Amino acid sequence: MVAKFSVGRSSYGDLRGVEQYVSSERIALQVLSTIIDFNAYLRSKGRSGTLSVNEAMRSRDRQTSLWNNRFVLGVVVAAPFTSRHDEVLHGNAIDFGVTMPDGSNRALYDDEFNRLHQIVEGRGGTWTGVNFGEQWHHEMATRAEAAAPYPDARTRITATPSASTSSAAPAAPVKPPTPKVEADMLYVTSEKTKKQYAIGELSFTPVSSSRAITYSHAVAGETSLFQELSSAQVSGLIQDCRDRRDSLGVAVSAKFQSAVKAALAEEDAA
Repeated sequence: MVAKFSVGRSSYGDLRGVEQYVSSERIALQVLSTIIDFNAYLRSKGRSGTLSVNEAMRSRDRQTSLWNNRFVLGVVVAAPFTSRHDEVLHGNAIDFGVTMPDGSNRALYDDEFNRLHQIVEGRGGTWTGVNFGEQWHHEMATRAEAAAPYPDARTRITATPSASTSSAAPAAPVKPPTPKVEADMLYVTSEKTKKQYAIGELSFTPVSSSRAITYSHAVAGETSLFQELSSAQVSGLIQDCRDRRDSLGVAVSAKFQSAVKAALAEEDAA
């Protein structure tokens, strides 16, 4: 039986109202301590709401369902069972959001993400989403703790109001929502060019041959996580990624634009 330690209920998408868990009590206390520290930051800015966990441990049934239906859902997910959300092998990944007083969920603002990354690092975690364009994705128990968790974190959270007082300043305008299904990476090899790419819901990265080796044999019985697709399919995935960034108002860097342009030109010429 998989050990589970609660970090609160999600307010995000199809997981709204569903209790979220991590793989150890220490991780749970550090996540809850992160929430306490972050909520203090919210109050200092006169903002309402509370930091919450959109998704933590993911059951293998859910991961398999997302994988099997990824094209129907229009999402990119990791092959079973490679996600750090996986309840058996890892269970230390956390996707954060903000739960508002009315129970709705919003993404963090830029300044809030910056503060969250700092808090998580002090609590022994790492913002690994920086590698694939996900501000909300963190992995706990990945570094030495700069601060021990609050031993009474569960009690503190229960006793702390989730909203600020009536004198608080209005919250900043809500940004466009992030995708309704948390995105993992899809690793693909172009059938004709043999180029390899890591493509996420909002990110796209050409993968070097040396780096690709680290993904080999990640799933029992598989020789590689990289799926071979036609050039047209690869181009479609890259274009979808770029279009999603545009539709969500996500900033597009010159490096991202250059990588997309180069990849599409090469695949279209194949």
